[in-house]
Amino acid sequence: MSKYPTMFSPFKLGRLGIKNRVFMSPHGMVGLGIGTDKQVGYFEARAKGGAGMMVIASCQVVPAPLVPPGWFIEAYNPDHIPAIRRIVDAAHKHGAKIAVQGVWMMADPDTAQPSGIAPHTVLSDSQPRSMTTAEVEQLIEAHAVAAVHAEQAGADGFEFPISGGAGLGSFTSEFYNQRTDRYGGSLENRMRAIVEIVALIRQRVRPDFAIGIAVNADESTLGAKGIDDGIAQCKILEATGMVDWLRITARGQKPQMTQYHYPSSYMGREGTHLDAAEAVKKAVKLPVVSGGRILTPAFADQAIAEGRCDMVFVARSVIADPEWPNKCRDDKTSEIRACIGDLEGCFLRSCYGQAVGCTVNPDIGFEYEGPVKPAEKSRNVVIVGAGPAGMQAALTASQRGHKVTLLEKSDQLGGHVTMQAMLPGLEDRGELIRWLKLQLDKAGVTIRTGTQATADMVKALAPDAVIIATGARYSKTGASKAQLTGVPGAHLEHVFTPEEILLEHERIGKRIVVYDNTSYEVGPGVAEYLVNQGKEVFLVTIDSAMAMSVTELGLNKVIARRVIPKVTFLPSTEITRIDESDVHLRHAYSGETTVLEDIHNTILVTSKPPQEDLYHALVADMPGIRVIGDAREARWSVFATDEAVKDGRRAGLAV
Repeated sequence: MSKYPTMFSPFKLGRLGIKNRVFMSPHGMVGLGIGTDKQVGYFEARAKGGAGMMVIASCQVVPAPLVPPGWFIEAYNPDHIPAIRRIVDAAHKHGAKIAVQGVWMMADPDTAQPSGIAPHTVLSDSQPRSMTTAEVEQLIEAHAVAAVHAEQAGADGFEFPISGGAGLGSFTSEFYNQRTDRYGGSLENRMRAIVEIVALIRQRVRPDFAIGIAVNADESTLGAKGIDDGIAQCKILEATGMVDWLRITARGQKPQMTQYHYPSSYMGREGTHLDAAEAVKKAVKLPVVSGGRILTPAFADQAIAEGRCDMVFVARSVIADPEWPNKCRDDKTSEIRACIGDLEGCFLRSCYGQAVGCTVNPDIGFEYEGPVKPAEKSRNVVIVGAGPAGMQAALTASQRGHKVTLLEKSDQLGGHVTMQAMLPGLEDRGELIRWLKLQLDKAGVTIRTGTQATADMVKALAPDAVIIATGARYSKTGASKAQLTGVPGAHLEHVFTPEEILLEHERIGKRIVVYDNTSYEVGPGVAEYLVNQGKEVFLVTIDSAMAMSVTELGLNKVIARRVIPKVTFLPSTEITRIDESDVHLRHAYSGETTVLEDIHNTILVTSKPPQEDLYHALVADMPGIRVIGDAREARWSVFATDEAVKDGRRAGLAV
């Protein structure tokens, strides 16, 4: 019997019986191809991993020309039924139930929106005209057609969202819907299109075909009435007698409040949507599915047992580790490769039109290939550098049967990830290093810390293959993309880098300048770290705001709200010179100059050049040597860890 009996007890959504309470919520793993082995393998791995209920994300109910071709299944298109069927069959093979999520993406410039009075900015900064009544009726019909296609593909149900920035939320929201006909005005009228969609689907599908609706039950972050309005919507849905589950989220409206839709590690807690879910559950008898950064079975089991929800939805936990449900069930939580909540390898990739993956899991899209295949011949592999790239390379190489020696100059593993995990709000990043270390120990990899590798040392190990993963280090010059000449005075003894403060424990004074030109989370994180130690901190950046590389995630807002009250923030400002006790500044636009006096230390969070000396010392004698991660191409903003882990996997497979 599982240690978490509530979470792993059977449940029903309508007439649909489910083996446990783990609901894999829809998430757009774009870039895997429609109906390909990669896409099917992704879903099958998570069905095999123990998910009870799954949903295929973002299947278009009408064409969406603004979305890159091939990203999402076209539920309106009968030609895509075989692709859905492949996924459904793969899930059913492992006892999981699976639904199709039909989404109106409002991604067609020739298609109107419910009410033209409101800007609609999810996929483009545009403001389409209002729909005619006939167009609303066509949209209702389109949802029913998509649901029928899902049923024909063998799916167990159909879910559609009226929340989170999806198009139907423009009917239910008092902000977006300013219509004066029967589809606007009162809440009942704003819900009318939704109710008519449900009724039409129910009319056309078999009785045991389940229907679910995702509801943003609390729009208070946008200025709406909040949970009371959300509860009223849920009561209307329940009154239809045709809805089988409600999936409840709160406050997350893309793009205005993306940080709530995709809660990051900065949230600092699990179950970010459960307060809203609990309020809804008290008001209705329908099954309530909810979650929000669910990481541990103990929390999930307790949330269900206490009646806050009936099923927990997870997305990123099963992206990071497809075996998350089984490991939870069997109480093997130390084996879970946990989501670190950075959102870079998953959602942020899609914002750039790139294939979605996972920062900590480089196997996304390769699940269909099965376990790593052993090499034809075991080799002696030496890897220098035990950051995420080197550790992942060591793990993959050892899985292929190679004898691996991993050399690390410092006394701890993890490189910049370990450093970032010391910063407020980023502590979860240490989970990646913990998991990799656990796997390396189990695989029998020889790890030598406190070892400064030299060319002679590497050669003396008589390697058959060498991988250089020596990483990168913040520049002591102050040079950055916006200040190529560097900062005069950066060489002074009281000027440090983040590594010297966090990893090497340099002693610093009371009044500190943090100069951040990387647009990432480390600069503000260092500033907050120092403030929490009682320092007076001036955070200076040439950017107009902080952490601008994570703007699409809404994390720039989260970080700014955390840090600005604690520091003196000086945006659009460059350091022109550092003296023994003063820091000279110039505003980037006005040209106005100022001086910060009596500054004890300046921390340079600027560029991060590769640590490449060992590679150059070996490459002439070892032409097959590989250089990976930041040692190959340093990234000082987003995707650094994501690219490093992927690079490590590729290198481990190549030796």
